[in-house]
Amino acid sequence: MMEQSNVRRRQLPSLTHLIFGSRLLIGLVILFSAGLIYFASSAEAAGIDLGVTAQKAWDSVLNKADTQTKLTLKQTYEKVGDWKAQEQAWEQKIKTLHAANTAELERLRVEIRQTDDAKVTALAEKVKQTQARYEPLFALYSSVNRQLDAAKAIKNKEWSTAIRTQAETLRPVVKLAREDIRIKKKELAEARKRNSAEIKRLRAMLAGADSAKKQIQMAKKQASLAKGRYSNALQQFKQSTKQGQTSRVLSSLNTLASAAEKWAGTKQNIHTLEQKVSTTYVKVRQEISKRPK
Repeated sequence: MMEQSNVRRRQLPSLTHLIFGSRLLIGLVILFSAGLIYFASSAEAAGIDLGVTAQKAWDSVLNKADTQTKLTLKQTYEKVGDWKAQEQAWEQKIKTLHAANTAELERLRVEIRQTDDAKVTALAEKVKQTQARYEPLFALYSSVNRQLDAAKAIKNKEWSTAIRTQAETLRPVVKLAREDIRIKKKELAEARKRNSAEIKRLRAMLAGADSAKKQIQMAKKQASLAKGRYSNALQQFKQSTKQGQTSRVLSSLNTLASAAEKWAGTKQNIHTLEQKVSTTYVKVRQEISKRPK
């Protein structure tokens, strides 16, 4: 009895290991199957949307072709799908980057327009306050001078002497006040001049993106032409599949692949140019951030 119990205990780990091993194997099979399904889905997604009729014609061509030709046809077909997927991916990137560039341009224009605005406003306010502070002094000095003119007119020497003394006392003070105002107005004028020059400089930097923008417009025309060539090549490919001649199908498919590649290339070029625009805006942003607040 003891011996039978020991045998059972020795068999139990082996049984457990077998069960665990079986589950692990099943799990690996499931994962492998899922991988195959994903790969198949990806390969299918890389194809071309032909429509029901053209798809049937294409399938018929594949069924009639020999093994090597069938492989070449499939590889070229998938290549077209890959280029088309790249074209769509570049288009999405272009839209995202262009939207970001447009928003940044608006922000930069506002910030450039407001360059040193606070500083200039503060200096202008200082000039205004200084003038207001000295206004009573200037009014008094004007009044004294009018009284001096009146005293001279009636030839009253005592009054003239008294008023002249007061005027002479006020004259250097008034001179200092006018000099103070002049200096502050000069500071304001110089600040405005610097501000205008800086705005001009930053706008010139911003205009550095204009060249890339013009190239983008040209590149968009090229992309439009490439799209037209792709559409024509796709129609020719569909027509050749209906005719069912393998050699013509392969030829038209190669033409379609070339058209898809060129179309994707034009979109990549547009994105590269949008990046140049973005780089220019980054440089302008850095220049603005360098300026003292």
